[in-house]
Amino acid sequence: MKTLHPEAENRKGAQAPDTDAGDNKKTILLYSPDLNFCFSLSMLFQDRYNVITTTNLGMLERLAADYSANLVMVDAVPSEKLIERLDGVRGANHKLPVILLYVYNSKEVNLDRAIREHVDSVFYKPFEIAQISKRVEDLLAGLS
Repeated sequence: MKTLHPEAENRKGAQAPDTDAGDNKKTILLYSPDLNFCFSLSMLFQDRYNVITTTNLGMLERLAADYSANLVMVDAVPSEKLIERLDGVRGANHKLPVILLYVYNSKEVNLDRAIREHVDSVFYKPFEIAQISKRVEDLLAGLS
C-alpha cells in the first residue's frame, strides 16, 4: 500500500510510494486533476514501477526532479501553459519520456500538432490501457 512520503506531506496533492534502498524499479510520475484516475493508473503500474501521483500540475517539475522520475504521464487538456510545464519538467533531462492523455478536440488541430513536438506519445481518451502499458514498457526499456 502506498503511503505519503515524508517530503511529500507538505505538498498538496502529492503521493509517493514507499521505497527501499535496494529498490531497482523505475519511477513513473503521474499527473491528473482526477484523484480516482491517479489511483487507478497507480494500481495498474505499482507492481512493476514506483509510482508517484499528483493532482497538482504546479508540482510536476519539482516532483520529477525530487524523485528522479524515469517517465512522466500527464492527463491534461493541451494548452500553451501545459507545453511550458512539460518543457520545465524536461529542463534537467531532455530525454525524459512524456506520455500525454486527453480527449481529442478537432477544433484544436494546431495545438494538437504543437503538443506532439513536446511529448513522446499521445493517447486520446477513451484509450486501450494495454496500449498505454506497452508504450510505458517500451519507453522505460529504452532507458536501460
